[in-house]
Amino acid sequence: MKGNLIRIILILLTLTSCNNRVIADFEIINSTGIKIDSLKIEPMVVSEGKFISLKPNEKAEYKADMTGIAKVDGSYMLSYQQNGETFIKNFGYYSNGYPSDYLTRIEIEKDTLKFEAEFEKY
Repeated sequence: MKGNLIRIILILLTLTSCNNRVIADFEIINSTGIKIDSLKIEPMVVSEGKFISLKPNEKAEYKADMTGIAKVDGSYMLSYQQNGETFIKNFGYYSNGYPSDYLTRIEIEKDTLKFEAEFEKY
């Protein structure tokens, strides 16, 4: 009986630990007055991800899945296209494969990118 209980607990722990996803949250605002296309934010070690488009003055939430990356330190890469030109910018920081902040706000202006990190209060 005691052995069965231990097996059940181990199976439940295994099943629940397999479903832990690591997500980095971003809020993006397009303040350029021009449509932004093919916007993507990913850890530097990931080459694939979801792309979004933003109309002028549109705000969107973006979630970058960091579940499968190595447990190393690194930065994020923001890439997007506007008027046929591609823009790429490295920013932020993650540690051991986990985001170091709760939310990163990104405002894209005509000639400036503004990044603001929001940390959880403990």
